[in-house]
Formats: sequence, structure tokens, C-alpha cells
Amino acid sequence: MNRLLFPLLSATLLLTACDKNAEQKAELAVQDFVRMRVSDPKNYFPGKFRHKPYTKRDSLQYLAQMARINGLPAPPAPTPADSVRIGTLVLHDYRDEMRNGISVRDSGEYVVRPNGEVRMLIAESVRQKRLQK
Repeated sequence: MNRLLFPLLSATLLLTACDKNAEQKAELAVQDFVRMRVSDPKNYFPGKFRHKPYTKRDSLQYLAQMARINGLPAPPAPTPADSVRIGTLVLHDYRDEMRNGISVRDSGEYVVRPNGEVRMLIAESVRQKRLQK
């Protein structure tokens, strides 16, 4: 029993470390993305990050919501094969301090692809409000 416990524990720790590393890479990619879009990159102060797996199904559902909001035809419906992970959804809040000293708190939803590409999404709360109209 003890012989199996050590390799199992080692494998679990290794997998956990890999996941954290991917999350850290996603955080760094989002930080770089946001830093280049705020009023002054040196006045960007990152806050919290939350991570969720992002699948092709999630992407198709997002596109369907955006199509409804904009009065466009919907993309194809998701299939069981669309449950494959295509990236990480990163929810991030941050502070942007303007040159005149005014501090603005903001947040965003971003998808980070495995290659490090970052896409900004329209926030879920904004999409839901627009869908109600």
C-alpha cells in the first residue's frame, strides 16, 4: 500500500503544479494585455484573478449571445465534441491610476489561449442586460 501511495502522491503534486503554472502564465498574459490598454502602463495595479476552463461550447454560447444582441444569425449549436478545452477564462479586477491622480477600479473577462493569445470578452453582466432589452 505504501509503495503505491508515494507515486500517486507525487503524480498528484506534479499535476497540481502544472495547473498552477498554466494559471500563472494566463495571469501574466492578461496583465500584459491590460497594461498596454490602460491610461499609463506604470499606473496599472493588478488585483484578483479567477480562472475557469474555457471550452469551445463556452465560445459558441458567447457568440450566440452576441449574435442575439446584435440581431445577427446565431452560430451552429454546440455538440458534445465541443466540450474540449480551448483556453482559460480569466476574470480580473485592477486599478488604473490616471495622470491627474484619479484612481479607477475596473474589471474584465479575458480568454487566454494555450499559445498565450488574449481575447477580451464583453462582461457577462453587460451581456445579460443587453439580452433583456
